[in-house]
Amino acid sequence: MDLKDYSRIEQAIDINRLHNTHIVCVGTGGSYGLCESLTRSGLGRLSVIDFDIVEESNLVRQGYAPSDIGRLKVEALKLHLGKINSKTEVVAYPNSLQEVYQQQTEIFEDVDLILFLTDSFQAQALGNKIALEFQKPAIWAGYYERSHCAEIVFYIPTVTPACFRCGVSPRYKIQEQETIVVSSNSNMVFHSQLLDSYIGMLTMAILHNETEGYEYSNWFGKYWDRSLIQFKVHPKYEAKEGDFFHRVFSSTGGRAFNFNSIWQSIERELPPKYETCPDCGHLK
Repeated sequence: MDLKDYSRIEQAIDINRLHNTHIVCVGTGGSYGLCESLTRSGLGRLSVIDFDIVEESNLVRQGYAPSDIGRLKVEALKLHLGKINSKTEVVAYPNSLQEVYQQQTEIFEDVDLILFLTDSFQAQALGNKIALEFQKPAIWAGYYERSHCAEIVFYIPTVTPACFRCGVSPRYKIQEQETIVVSSNSNMVFHSQLLDSYIGMLTMAILHNETEGYEYSNWFGKYWDRSLIQFKVHPKYEAKEGDFFHRVFSSTGGRAFNFNSIWQSIERELPPKYETCPDCGHLK
């Protein structure tokens, strides 16, 4: 199908801008719905990277159909998106991010935004180096254990002062000692849809940050340091005296029960306060 009528969203986004936008999405599990929504919004080109195949357990929390079982996720997703909007060019890479980075770096040269939506810490860490090397806007997102809380980090060259590594540097130190993989148990399709919506909103805002006249225009301006977002999905997440969410929302008298979010300021890690960030410390 060829989508043509964008009249209901043309005040929110620059349709021509979207038609000429290229987004790379690393990880096509929980982001299935996000990829579909970007396609419906008139995205011109979408490159999807994932070596995984569709399993039966994916059907209850991702958008894949029973007929997709055994297929590569990127191929099944590409087929589905073609039925939504044939004008969106979907390029499927059934590889790891490391393989694509080593063999086909050209896809990162003409990209407008990179989405790192994988539960692999190694891939997220490599993603930070890629975003910095090619100076491309990027978003990293995922859920914590049991999906009680979600996290989003975003980077906009010359706008956000810190990189992904600066924002989650303690995680790097922990991963140096042991490999920690967050389980997707308890993560339902509702979790994916909720996170996808947050990412989608940020995607539109980043793409339109220097474009005037639209609902998503100039959200962040020329400088924005609150580039780490956490939002509570389960009411008992850190629900104890003195925890971060309690401190921020305590003035509400306990009424902020759930689905509240915190935008944290992230500093670039440089001396004398920090050791130099190995990833972005060399940048001017």
